[in-house]
Amino acid sequence: MAGAAAVTLAVVLAGCSSGTSPSTSSSSSSAASSSAASSAASGSTSYPAGKEEICQARDELKTSVTALTKPALLLGGTDAIKAAVGQVQTDLSAVAAAGKQDYEPQVTAMQSSLDALQTAVGNLGTGSVTQNMQAVGTAIAATGTAAADLFTQLKAACGS
Repeated sequence: MAGAAAVTLAVVLAGCSSGTSPSTSSSSSSAASSSAASSAASGSTSYPAGKEEICQARDELKTSVTALTKPALLLGGTDAIKAAVGQVQTDLSAVAAAGKQDYEPQVTAMQSSLDALQTAVGNLGTGSVTQNMQAVGTAIAATGTAAADLFTQLKAACGS
């Protein structure tokens, strides 16, 4: 039964990951994230003037959401899932702070879906494994959808 739940979650996650990135290729998405991280580390960015903070926060959130939606995350178990959710929360908080109120509806929607995900992850290890894994998968998908909406709004400020 646990195997079936893992397969179900992997399918949900695979579907979610394609919806959270404007890129159609995970390798190009990873390359873009690496490129953004390299640019930020070197101090030279291609962000629009005055938008550096929000754009960098957006890139970090994209990276953490992408990591959250990778089926391989399941191999790390509950602790790995909790850590990935925690990183998304940290990065979402940075976007909220950098964006001030400009993206409040999208940040609020993503926060709500992330809260539901945290609740679902907190239930892992109790009750039905299948139901809990399905709840986590559903919550990850909702978080991915909310993230995509936020990234669409941020694209106007940051470009690609």
